[in-house]
Amino acid sequence: MSLLALYFVCMVMLHIVAMLMFEDLSLTDAVWITLTTVTTVGYGDLSAQTGLGRTATVVLLYFGGIFILAKIAGDYFDYRLERREKMLIGQWRWKMQDHIVIINTPRQNAVQYFERLISQFRAIDEYFEIPIQLLTPAYPDGLHPSLQKLGVIHYTGLTNNNENLMAVNINEASQIIILASDETDVASDSYGFDILHRLKELNVKGKILAECVDDSNRTRFLEAGANSVIRPIRAYPELIVRAIVAPGCEKVLENLFTHGGNHTRRYDVTIENTLWSEIVCVLINNGLGTALAFIDKNNNVVIDPNPADFINASGLILLIRESHIPNNDEICNAITLIKES
Repeated sequence: MSLLALYFVCMVMLHIVAMLMFEDLSLTDAVWITLTTVTTVGYGDLSAQTGLGRTATVVLLYFGGIFILAKIAGDYFDYRLERREKMLIGQWRWKMQDHIVIINTPRQNAVQYFERLISQFRAIDEYFEIPIQLLTPAYPDGLHPSLQKLGVIHYTGLTNNNENLMAVNINEASQIIILASDETDVASDSYGFDILHRLKELNVKGKILAECVDDSNRTRFLEAGANSVIRPIRAYPELIVRAIVAPGCEKVLENLFTHGGNHTRRYDVTIENTLWSEIVCVLINNGLGTALAFIDKNNNVVIDPNPADFINASGLILLIRESHIPNNDEICNAITLIKES
């Protein structure tokens, strides 16, 4: 197209010169008659009168300029159509930076998973407009409309391929998320491990979060370059968002899903008109756990109430250590200490 444009400019310039020489026109009129002729506007206020001038117009503009201009316009529209088609099927190489790249697609209910994941990102002010791109072979015919509405784009291709990683501008990404291709298959870790090594070879600078199916592979993932490693939890994509927005939170949240180690426990205890801050302090000071929420008289769970609130409760939810699991009497006795003081 650039060569055609050069030919077109040459034809126009030659015709302007011909009008100056053969028609004795001013430069302004020569440019005017050339442009109105080559664009087929043809106002008719000026026209070539001499034989040489008319011959120059036929040769330079009718057989040259107009044809080339039509060809340029046709090529441009073809380019626009091809560009749109490539964007649709995920073959367009976007020039992006400081974006989020998500590698792989969940094995089941991928659209619903991505809807929740992207919606969580969009709910955070600093991530509301950040570009998000998927690298996956899963959508060769185009993304689901619901994902397009969320402003997601994609590149169709195998994820364990350096060329495809470069196609999503992996070196310019601020965050890279590697999903387990199958959250139930330990073999997915080998796939994720391969991607991590490729990212390391490409010397990527962005933060990397990787899903790991087998906990024993976590250390290897970290050594391979992952900044954060989490288990695949398909029902809660919010866990990934928390890990990106507030690194370290994923460890706390993951721990809450396990029975061992620190975990949550409910205690049935009657509390009347007592400051929440005093409840929290007395439990911590006695090594009985951290109060996260209480159950009110209507059996509603109230999470992280205001410290200055006086509460009436029928139960507490505590974060406790596996090394010391207090019984219900210990909690009741600690609450009694508040009243006595």
